[in-house]
Amino acid sequence: MHLEILYTPGCPNRERLRRLVGETLAALGLTEQILEIPVASAGPATGLPPAVLIDGVDLEPESARLTGSPPRVYLNGTGLPDREKLRFRIARAAGLKTVLFICTGNAIRSQMAEALVNHYRKGRWVAFSAGFQPAGIHPLVVQVLREIGLDAARQETKHVDLFNNCPFDRIVSLCSEADRMCTFYPAFGNRIHLPFQDPLSASVFGFGWQGLFRKLRDEMQEILLPRLE
Repeated sequence: MHLEILYTPGCPNRERLRRLVGETLAALGLTEQILEIPVASAGPATGLPPAVLIDGVDLEPESARLTGSPPRVYLNGTGLPDREKLRFRIARAAGLKTVLFICTGNAIRSQMAEALVNHYRKGRWVAFSAGFQPAGIHPLVVQVLREIGLDAARQETKHVDLFNNCPFDRIVSLCSEADRMCTFYPAFGNRIHLPFQDPLSASVFGFGWQGLFRKLRDEMQEILLPRLE
């Protein structure tokens, strides 16, 4: 894999972009070098600065065409590409398998699954999560994962549309509503349905809220992880 950053002299986003790419590589356990190339100007054919080229291909050619001249504005409205898109493209280029977990709110089940797979299957699988009605990661997900040494506090809530045109090796719907909605997304054809109960919809009698979230965590370790060997 060849990673290049194109930048114009004095580009205000150069250092931030290099830091973003470096952090993404570290999170994936990769040590590839980043080649920084100063350019006077460039266009969609080569990458509009500031640009990330992965094996010679611009990470987000659409924003290059829309912006027209440096400094580029990415589709997220900033001068930096989306962190999750970058993570996906680098993972694919490195030959790692990718999986997208989907539940309605991307608040509990899909966030839990993402964290568990990225920890226990690191180096083989790279997990992502999204929802159809993103609601923010639930604090008890962060808490019960921290109990087993996982830090999910920086995981963000994403809408599934963010991953349009991302060819995942596997899509996993984790609730019935997400399974139903996936039928409207042709790109999500390589999909399995593996339902887990939403802790917020269960009776807390005998468990308490933390107990229900721990139960989900433990069930995912027992049932989900063996599906991604």
